[in-house]
Amino acid sequence: MNVDKNILNQIQSIIANAQARAIRSVDTERVLMYWQIGKVIFEEEQQGKERA
Repeated sequence: MNVDKNILNQIQSIIANAQARAIRSVDTERVLMYWQIGKVIFEEEQQGKERA
């Protein structure tokens, strides 16, 4: 099978871009998760007070 190298390069680029977007999405969700965990811990420590 003779496949045009341009097509292969396009496919590789599509895959690489999708992987990069997936990594950024995971990183974003991880930051949000840590922020929410920190908020829960902070609010528990505060117990409704102005300062811990």
